[in-house]
Amino acid sequence: MKKVILSLCVLLALGACKEQKKAQIKEKPIIKIGAELPLSGEYARIGHANQQAILMALEKWQNKNTKYKYEVIFEDDQMATSRAAMVANKFINVDKVKGIISTWGIVGPVVADVADKNQVISMACAGMKEIVKPYYSFNHFTQDDKLAEKLVPLLKEKGVRNVVFAYTAAAAYDEKAKVMEEKLTQNGINVLAVERYNISETDFRVSIRKLEQLNPDAYIDFVMMPGTVNFIKQFNEITQGKRLLIGLHVFNEMPSKYWTMVEGLYSVRDTNGTAEFSRAFQERTGEDNQPCNGNHYDNLDLLIWAFENTPVKEGKTVPDTKDVVEKLHSIKNWSGAVGKISVEDSGLINSEAILEIYQDGKPVSIEE
Repeated sequence: MKKVILSLCVLLALGACKEQKKAQIKEKPIIKIGAELPLSGEYARIGHANQQAILMALEKWQNKNTKYKYEVIFEDDQMATSRAAMVANKFINVDKVKGIISTWGIVGPVVADVADKNQVISMACAGMKEIVKPYYSFNHFTQDDKLAEKLVPLLKEKGVRNVVFAYTAAAAYDEKAKVMEEKLTQNGINVLAVERYNISETDFRVSIRKLEQLNPDAYIDFVMMPGTVNFIKQFNEITQGKRLLIGLHVFNEMPSKYWTMVEGLYSVRDTNGTAEFSRAFQERTGEDNQPCNGNHYDNLDLLIWAFENTPVKEGKTVPDTKDVVEKLHSIKNWSGAVGKISVEDSGLINSEAILEIYQDGKPVSIEE
């Protein structure tokens, strides 16, 4: 009887050891990614949409047999630079992330700087080239020269010779105004004035009346939310339809209930996803695709792919971020959520611009 009990105990012990070994085999090293998004405030609608797009990419990889387990930690940066720095430091020092995803140029440079100092990869969606100066920084966004390629032919088609710019004071928009002025001037279109507004500005009437005295053929509008709606209302009241108004990025960033305000107007913007991706996003959320959705899907998708395909150095459990950066730079002609993309040597991930006209209260792409 004792022998039977002893044998049983040995079998149980061996079984427990096998189960323990199985658990150890199944256990994967964890790679954490931080995503700081505007989850409250004026841009919360976009931030929550970006969150869903990132989760779509994460779920794609969770359904595969990956080398590592991936976790995405979401935090609200409120689209504020001071908050962005705090969140980035929390991600790095507390959560021990290997990469950070962020939305737009207001916070992007801050995040990129903090990340680079700590050898953490930064994946932004921001309308500015300078953001990729740090070694560990990448920026997935339609660049200004691509926007100009759509804007210039539109202005020429409409017989526009003289324009004025109206835009929000932000580093990304300063750069945009500079590039647009250069491209328009090169193509024989005069920029009569550049009006720069604080992000908190709500009354543009004095400025618009002053611009009207210059008798421009068209206004190029890149006044950010929340000012976008007020600017368009006041522009319509003062000009009474006498001037052409073209949106640069900003019309699609308004909540859709305001789109009737820009009926019949043109917009040039970055791509936020292919038709296929937009349909998938809408099926998942019941909402329309939003700015940076496709870009952030790609950002996480590219980042996970790079970790999965980067060799691990001896004595390490996961790849060094420096080696992952090199792997990211090798990506060319990738079929992404926004279409075909390549990672440039600079760290820019460029994509094509979209020309739209608003009809029946919604944007309609104009195919060339």
